[in-house]
Order: sequence, then structure tokens, then C-alpha cells
Amino acid sequence: MAKKQRRRLYEYSAENDIRYRGPLSYVGLQILGWLCIALSVYVLMLVLSVVINPALEKSYSTPILILGFSSILSLPFLLIANFARILNNSEGYKTQLLRNGGAALALGLIPSLFFNRYVIGLITKFVSDPENVVPVLNDYFRHFQKNGFIAFNLFMDLFLCSLFMFFLTARPQRVFTGNKRYIFRAFAILPLAYEVTSIILKGQCAAGNIALSIWCYPFLTVKPPMAFLVFVILALYIKRRELHFRRHGKTHEDYEAFLQTNRNSLHFSVFLCVVMVIAAILDYFIMYFLMSIAAPSVEALESADLEKTIEYAKVAQAMGFGNASIPLLLASPFVLLFSYTRLPKNRFISLLIPFAGVVLTVLLLLEEVYQLVGSFSQKLQPIPIRQMFDRFMDVLNSLSGLAGS
Repeated sequence: MAKKQRRRLYEYSAENDIRYRGPLSYVGLQILGWLCIALSVYVLMLVLSVVINPALEKSYSTPILILGFSSILSLPFLLIANFARILNNSEGYKTQLLRNGGAALALGLIPSLFFNRYVIGLITKFVSDPENVVPVLNDYFRHFQKNGFIAFNLFMDLFLCSLFMFFLTARPQRVFTGNKRYIFRAFAILPLAYEVTSIILKGQCAAGNIALSIWCYPFLTVKPPMAFLVFVILALYIKRRELHFRRHGKTHEDYEAFLQTNRNSLHFSVFLCVVMVIAAILDYFIMYFLMSIAAPSVEALESADLEKTIEYAKVAQAMGFGNASIPLLLASPFVLLFSYTRLPKNRFISLLIPFAGVVLTVLLLLEEVYQLVGSFSQKLQPIPIRQMFDRFMDVLNSLSGLAGS
């Protein structure tokens, strides 16, 4: 019998689709991500309990180890969930860019305005040289912050990813049409250049070669370079498959229909799993390579070059290298259960998940404080409640007296 010829990729459609579709949507990954964040708070509670009561170390060591590995999965789960929404583009590029760009701008400007108005504004009222307030704050911050900066604007990364995907796959109908579309595609280099520039600035700042102003912090990227690289590879993967389709007589609409099939969803999940494993290994070897520059041998590591090796490791971590290897590797099997084309029946649920996650994390944090205070109170001598309130009122009266004077 003649061997059955295997179908080409461009020959698949909804009519000859497969049944399997990953049970997890981006909402499922969001839930897992926020549960991992809550777990990290719980792990912190266990660690602090051991610090206060060392007798608990034996019984808490195993839960701390297991839950500690679970807690670091929040990064890849939330990243993949956000990347899926960008790649799927079910909302349209306009909504994506406005949401992520607006949030990035707000998170960049609001802290800066607050800091300038209230922190710097109040300090200048008590000093004789207000023009030196910002330089002195910069110096003191760099003294206490080992990297010399703080990056916190998560939406900056999401905006860059949305912008990269927009320039790579959008089909403008007015200005950039025909051959001019290549110019539009070339704009995709802009978010890549911003990401690379941010990584270099963070590395140079951690090395002490430059000093970043506090006004730059809200506009630095946060995600590890390997995580951004994973997204870029996924975006190029989707674009390459479209070009493959169109070379064989298919239209853009045919490819859009193929993107919604279960077969494509499975292909994407398998490809994502492989890319995450490779990125995790690459992240580890980059970190190892940067450290080996300073200490090429064990003898060098044990000598005076140890301090230099630690400095290289600090700079590499400040740039984001070495931070994603374990999370990406641990999360890679879960993506085989993920379908980036699966959408929730109620989109409002995805807006409630971060709120519910924050509430759960705050409740666990309050419980942690309650347990720690309870453990600490056992080491104090109990006193009558009236005496306790009398002492409290004495403190308040002393403070009011100071304020009045």
C-alpha cells in the first residue's frame, strides 16, 4: 500500500481540525499567577515564623522549599497570560495600545508627580539649599539600593510588546500601503531598541559607570530579557507561518481562520514549551559566561577575584539575566495545557482576577502580621488592659505636646 501523504501546514483548516484544545485560557494562567503571588506571601510568613521561633525550622523547612518553588511561577504565568492577549489580538490593536500605553504613562508620571510635589516639595521647606535636594536624594538612594535604580513599571514591557506586535502584523489601509508597508514593518525595531537600551542602562548603572536620575526609574523595563525574547520569537513564529501560508496561494483571511483552529493552538503551545526551555538554558549560560569572565577557574574564584565575580553577577542580575531560567523551566510543561485562542465566556472575569488576587494577598499579609505579633507577644510580660491603654495615652499626649511646641 502506498504511504499516506502528510498534509502540508497550509492545507489544514477548520474542516479537518483536531479535537484537542488546551483547557487553560489566559484567564486560567492569570488565576495560577495570582495564586503563586499569594503563595509567596505565605512562604514569607513561614520564613519569618522560623526566624522568630527557630524550633519550627524542622517542620517548616519542607513546605518552605516546595512552596518557594511554586511561588516563583507567578512571573511566567502572568507573562504568558498577558502575551497571549497581545498575540491573540481579540480586542484590536487600538484597544491594546491605549490600555497598555496609557497604563505605562500613568504609572510613569503619577509617581513622579507625587514624588516631586510631596516628597521633594516638603523637604525643600526645611533646607537652606533646595537646589541640591534632588542630587542628594539620588546619592542616598544609590547608596541604599545596590543596583542604583528601581524598575517597577510592568506596563512598559506590555506596551513595548503590543507595539512590536502591531508593527509586525498590522495591515494599515491608508498611508503604509503597497511597498510602503515594509517601512511600517521596520518600525518594529523601535520597541526592540527601547528594550535593549533599558537593559544596557540598568547594567551600566549597576556597574557604577553611570548614575540614573530618579525620574528615569518609572520608564525602565521590568521583565527579564529572556522573557521579552520569548515573546519576540513567538511573534516572529506567527508572522513566519502567515508568510508560509500566503506563498502557497492562501489569503490573510485564510490564515486568520487557521489561527483559531485547535491544531494551531496545539502547535503554538508545543512551540512555546520548547522556546521556554531553550530560553531558560540560554539565560543560565549567559549568567555563567558573564561570571566566568571575572573568574575563569576555581582557583581564581577562591582568590581575590571573588569580589570581581560578585560584581559581575550583580550587574548581570541587574540587567535581568539569571532571573528567568528556573521560572521558565518550571512553567514550560504547563503551557501544553494552554490554548492562547481560548477566550473566557465573560471577559469581565479577567478584570476581577487581579483585584481578587490583590485582596487575597493583602488578607494573607494581614494574617502574617497577626501571627507574628501573636508570636512576639508571647515573649513579653502580660499587663492589664487598662494599664496598656494608659501607656498608649501617655505616648499620644507626649506626641501632641511635641506638635504644639
